[in-house]
This record gives sequence, C-alpha cells and structure tokens, in this order.
Amino acid sequence: MSIHYDSLATNRNIALDLPFREGIGAVTHSIARTHPLVTIVGTPWSILDSNLPFLTLDGATEYLWASAADTTLLDVTNTDYSVGGWFRIDSGGDDDKTLMSRFLLSNTGWELYHYTTLTLQMRHHHASNAPGPVRSSAYSHGWAYGNWYFMGFSRLQATQSAIFYRGDDEGNFDALTTICDGGLLDPDSCAVNLNIGRNPINENHNKGGLWRPRWWFERALTFSEWQQIWEKEVEWFRS
Repeated sequence: MSIHYDSLATNRNIALDLPFREGIGAVTHSIARTHPLVTIVGTPWSILDSNLPFLTLDGATEYLWASAADTTLLDVTNTDYSVGGWFRIDSGGDDDKTLMSRFLLSNTGWELYHYTTLTLQMRHHHASNAPGPVRSSAYSHGWAYGNWYFMGFSRLQATQSAIFYRGDDEGNFDALTTICDGGLLDPDSCAVNLNIGRNPINENHNKGGLWRPRWWFERALTFSEWQQIWEKEVEWFRS
C-alpha cells in the first residue's frame, strides 16, 4: 500500500520541497502543495556516490530563484515556521554566504546565511519596529566548511524564539544552543522573489552543495520530527 506525499505527518503545512529529481536542466520543481517553479541559473548539477542528484553552487554566478507570487507561503510575519535541508558550505568566495533569502535589507522579510565565524544565522527584517531594532536574529555555532550537514530551524512566534538542529553523516544529531538576544521579532511582509544561494541584490553568493531545501508554514517542527527526517535521508550522504 502506497502512502501519498501529503499523508505523511512530516509533510503537513510544507510549502517548498526541492529534491532535485530532474538531475539536469534549468528548472526544478517543488513537490510540495503549491508546486512553485524554481529556476536554476548556471549548471550546478552534481551527483553523489549514492546516485543522488544535488546542486553544487560555484559561489559566484550560480543560484536558484522563484517568483514572489509563487512563494507567498514563505512570506511569514506573525507565525511559526520551519526551514531545513542538506547543505555543504565550502570555504572561499564571499564571507557572507546566503543559503536562502526573501528580504529587503533592514526593511522586510528574512534571510538565512553562513559567516566566516562558522555561524549560521536567520535574520528577520522589520522596519515597522522603528525606532526600535529593524533587524533581529537567531544564530548557532560550529557549522564547519566542507562538511555535509542536515540543518533544521524552527521559529516559535509565541516566544519570539528559535532553535537550530544539526545532523551529520556520521550518526550525530543534536539541538544546538541558539543565541537569540532580544528575541527573533516578527518580520514584515515582503513581496520579493525567493533566492537560494544569494541575496536579492546578487550578493553574498553561497559556495557549496545543497539538496532538498524545504519550508513549512505555520509550523515549528520538534526535535523528534527533525530527527526523523534526518534518519530517513542520512544514508544518501554516507560514503
């Protein structure tokens, strides 16, 4: 008996899911409920030893994007949400490496990025909060270069807080100490395209691999839910 995608508990409220099944070409399709079309700029297709297609971005010209109209469920404001997937961040290139973004700086939206201090950070932009802070963030440490990591991030609106989760290909999965000084405030609504691998003004290009980036709306996944996803997928990344 087959189990439909939407019947799986982990897929409830999922708005973006990119497994890169095509293995070739300039577009990839989300298998989540709204099926946004995602354009691939460049030729970053690669394949693991396990025959799993993935993307390797060059840190300069390659990225993915989807229109604002097709990604309205990623336009979060006063709600829970979750974002996750497999990422390998390589050294070199830009200091800031944007994994995913949908924002206007110090104005609206959100961005997920890696910095040379080996921190991974989710930042919210909320100009409406002025004269208070127009940006707030949550971050965690220890995201080393050159390693495949399964990353999970859950934002809880009621407490203005968040938790990063990390799994590797050696059997380790943990909830990470997540610094969120002053709270991760509600971002303002943002009508900007979704970018994966750069920011909206063609800066801060990511360099490295990615597979199956995902987004859940109005849902903060728990430790056990993130762990369940990691356990099902980690074998693809073990050499």
